[in-house]
Amino acid sequence: MTSPMPFDPGFTATNFAGFSLSVDLVGGDKNLGANWNSLQMGDTTLPAVDAQVGGYQLSRFQMIGQLQYGNVTLSRPWTPNQSGWIPEWFALAQQYGGTTVGISINYINPSGTLQQATYNFRNAYPVTWTQPQFSTVTGTETPPVITESITFSHSGYFDTDGLAPGIDTAEAVQPCKLVILPGSSGEATGLASALAALTSWTLPTTASLGTSLNSVTSQAVGMLGPFPSITFWVPPDSMTVTKSAAWTVDPSPTASGSGPASWNGTNPTNLSFNFILDGANSDLNFTENTSTAGETLGNGPAGQSVLPTTERLLSLCEVELMSELAGFGSSPLVVFVWGDFISPVSYVTDIHLKFTRFNAGGQPIRAEGSIQLQQYPVYDALQNPTSGGEMPRKSALVHEADTLAHIAYRSYRSPNRWRDIAMANDIDDPLRVDPGRKLLIPAPDELPQRTETGLIKTSARSSPESRMRNPLSAKNKPGKGK
Repeated sequence: MTSPMPFDPGFTATNFAGFSLSVDLVGGDKNLGANWNSLQMGDTTLPAVDAQVGGYQLSRFQMIGQLQYGNVTLSRPWTPNQSGWIPEWFALAQQYGGTTVGISINYINPSGTLQQATYNFRNAYPVTWTQPQFSTVTGTETPPVITESITFSHSGYFDTDGLAPGIDTAEAVQPCKLVILPGSSGEATGLASALAALTSWTLPTTASLGTSLNSVTSQAVGMLGPFPSITFWVPPDSMTVTKSAAWTVDPSPTASGSGPASWNGTNPTNLSFNFILDGANSDLNFTENTSTAGETLGNGPAGQSVLPTTERLLSLCEVELMSELAGFGSSPLVVFVWGDFISPVSYVTDIHLKFTRFNAGGQPIRAEGSIQLQQYPVYDALQNPTSGGEMPRKSALVHEADTLAHIAYRSYRSPNRWRDIAMANDIDDPLRVDPGRKLLIPAPDELPQRTETGLIKTSARSSPESRMRNPLSAKNKPGKGK
């Protein structure tokens, strides 16, 4: 970084400048002219929001927010031919983005020696140029001092002499992206099943296997690494997660609170967040280092179109070509990844887009919107672990407050299959099953087809001849009468 002289040799009699300014983006006079004699550094604040709590009268509970930096303002007496570089900074910042701004403060220590402290601002943008105001005066009036000022924003400090270590530390943030699982739509593939086991937010097997959550996350990140993804410009500031369970309550006039409740299973997890897609050159934080900065202004559109990315986003709600050709067309599956935060395997249910900025060629270079994901229910509880073999029968233990609907959901992912468990175990009253009893759980291929009301469909499988062979029939059940 170049450090301009703190004094303007052409105006030494009237122009002591306690501050020298250096703007890396601007070619020629990086000092934006001389004579700067007033500096307001702006406030650095760490906002805190009060949490409303009950009972406490003398205490405050505060939730800390993000560090915020106030704008910096410099002012000076106006001198002809000193302001020409200021509008160039505005034009270059709009095209190339934030730049480095260094301000050297010259002061005299108690021993009378001239000292200097340097403040380097990261990602600075010019905000306001307050130009001079001119007015005529009569011969008897004292001419007013004509001043001008410039205000710029920034995102923090770096390599700064006048600050304590820590506040000028640069940040490194992991990219935020939506990973697209290729060829995963239509049915639960091995890839989707493996990722579902790793990216679920409820991992009941990790503790029993002695596996830490960090290692599981690392496995998921490793599996997702080579797949195509859509990277968002910045991570979302908030995400909404919804989860619900399905219960059916039967009204009962004799119940003191409500009727009996029946568990009907869990609903998929939903995740929604806002996003920003940006292709503007001014948001890429590009720094112009040549002495001819500004010569190519206006020669081409500033920024890249975000249309290709938005089209990829919208295609997540459309039929994937490969799955359509395979005969089970559906949209692809996705996983949202930001560092160690990994969503369940999901599909996109809703996308909203709004184009908010266009370049000179009419192309959208910025888009904002929201996206909603719904968890894809990948599980292999009903799959045959031995290829080519018949599904073995299992048993289930009745726990305290358990119902047959609970056991049916755990066994078949369908609480309506409680009737089949009742038939297989000669249970006449499904609401009265003693805790600790071990129940026989028929294999899925032994279950009869039922209508929506629960009645067995009339088919060859439910004919009198088939009932003679139906393993759920009490007459043919193994061990009957023993």
